[in-house]
This record gives sequence, structure tokens and C-alpha cells, in this order.
Amino acid sequence: MDNYIVFEIHGVSDNPGRKIAFSKDSEHEISNDEYITKITVSKDIKSVTFHLKNGLDYSDELISNIIKYLYDYLGSMMIALLKKSSSYISVQLKPTIRLQQVFINGANKTDTEIFDRLSLHDELEITMVCHEESKLVNSWLQEVDTTGYKDKKDKYDILFLLLQGNNIVQKYMAMYAFLMSLVRELNSSPNEGQKQVVQYIKDNCSRVGISINLSPSTRPGAKPTDLEDQFTLLRNKIGHPTIDSTADSINVSINAVNELASIICCAIEDLPAGC
Repeated sequence: MDNYIVFEIHGVSDNPGRKIAFSKDSEHEISNDEYITKITVSKDIKSVTFHLKNGLDYSDELISNIIKYLYDYLGSMMIALLKKSSSYISVQLKPTIRLQQVFINGANKTDTEIFDRLSLHDELEITMVCHEESKLVNSWLQEVDTTGYKDKKDKYDILFLLLQGNNIVQKYMAMYAFLMSLVRELNSSPNEGQKQVVQYIKDNCSRVGISINLSPSTRPGAKPTDLEDQFTLLRNKIGHPTIDSTADSINVSINAVNELASIICCAIEDLPAGC
């Protein structure tokens, strides 16, 4: 008898504009896990089914513990998804997860059914169909670290919350400020600013497949020898607009947001345990 728990995924393939989808459901056998035997990601990337082991004593307490564990597991998968954003260019990523169904020992134990009414949009939508879904999902699974995710969940929750913003300029500025706070925490110094963020991005962007583009710093008061990366350059264009431009007139692309999110994931990952 198949035991499984289903989670909904929002904010990956249900945003207007460019989307990502698989050519078929992606199934992955899982070994050496206390609860999971297989994971199935739906081809529209709107749900994930965790197939559970048979033979466990599925008490209400155990089911509750498994659900908490799977939230962390799927949350860690979503962080891996963000870090792989270079694989799906211009796809708006605002991931959120929600419990949908719990089916144990032939009984549906879901307390309430979830029915979301997604708004219809008139914008042009383009779907990128990925024919290597198994390879892509496997790359997410390889980076799953439930212990690390749980230990730094408060930081990851801030990132997920920032990604939900609708004003892309405000969202970008808030995300850059968050990265700056993380770099300060990593360096244990409350006074460090953009120069240290630039150095962190320079040292770590290759971890998530981003090429660094350095140019003379546009920060007010910067020395002629100071440099800035493309993320800091965009931040300064918004924060210090010229007479001929305003912050709202500056273009912030979806890719810039996704790439900045992937670097933030690295910074959170680099924090010592317990931070």
C-alpha cells in the first residue's frame, strides 16, 4: 500500500511571463533516507510527491514529524532550484510550498483540502520545456541538506519572503541590503559595506555559474581604484539616480533578481551553524 505526502509548489511555473516545465513527471528513487523511498516532481513543477516507506508505525506524532521533515527537505530543494537559476533564463522565481495531501495506510489524513484560485493574466507566456528533467531535478536533490536548511531556516525564510515582492526595483534593493547584512555577519564586522559585498560576489559567483563583470565603482566617495560588480552597479544606479533618470526608470531584469538570490543562498550557506 503506497504511503505518500503531496506538497504544492507555487511561484515557479505559475507566474506570468516565461515559465519552465518538464516533458514528463520526474521520478527519483531515494536511498538511505529515514522516511522517503521516492520523490516525484510533476511535469508542470506545481507539486512534489514524497513516497514513504511501508512498515513504519504511522502514529499522528510520527506523521507530524515527517511533515515537518519534508517541509525542510522541500525547502532545501527550492534553495537548490534558486542556485541553479542559470539553467532557466528569465523565469520569475518566487517559490512557496504548501501541504496538499497526506495519504497513509489507505486513508487520506489531510485535515483540509486546499483549493487555490490563481488569477488569470493577459501577458504573453512562454513555456520552456526541459527534456532533461531527471538531470535537473537530480541536481537539486544532490544539494539537499535538511540539517543545514533547518539550522538557518530563519535566513532562508527572509529570502523567500523578499522574493514575493511585486515591485522588482524595491525587491532588488531589499535583497542587496540583505546580502550586505549577511556579508557583515560572515566577516563579524558591523562597519563593512559595499566593498566587502563586491569581494564576496567576486569570490563566490562561480559557485552558481555567474560570470563576474567588474567596472569602476559608482558609489559616492569611492576611490578611483575601487571596483564594483554588475549587481552592485545596478544597486548604485537605483540608489543614486542621475538627473536624467529615476530609480523607477532603471531596468531590473528577472535574471538579475534570480542571480542575486543564488548568491544570497551561498552567503546563508556559508554562515556558521547557529547564526
